[in-house]
Amino acid sequence: MKKTLTANISGTVFHIEEDAYDTLQRYLGNIRAQFSGTDGRDEIMADIEARIAELLNERLDGRRQVVSIADVEHVMGVMGQPEDFADGADSNAAG
Repeated sequence: MKKTLTANISGTVFHIEEDAYDTLQRYLGNIRAQFSGTDGRDEIMADIEARIAELLNERLDGRRQVVSIADVEHVMGVMGQPEDFADGADSNAAG
């Protein structure tokens, strides 16, 4: 039996296992840190969270109700590492 939490990601409520929640929190915190001091950081983070919510909804697909660590790891694999986001921000600023 695992402890679950309720998380609101981009306006969608998810039931998420505690270890998955902790991993997702760290991931989002690392992404947020990549954009510290960046204009529009809140909008960028809102877009990222919206995409994460979309991926989680696709992954659950109405068959399951609880987000697992495997689901979070899948989302992180699709989204990429936090360092990848900074690279994209730098290239957009230069071009």
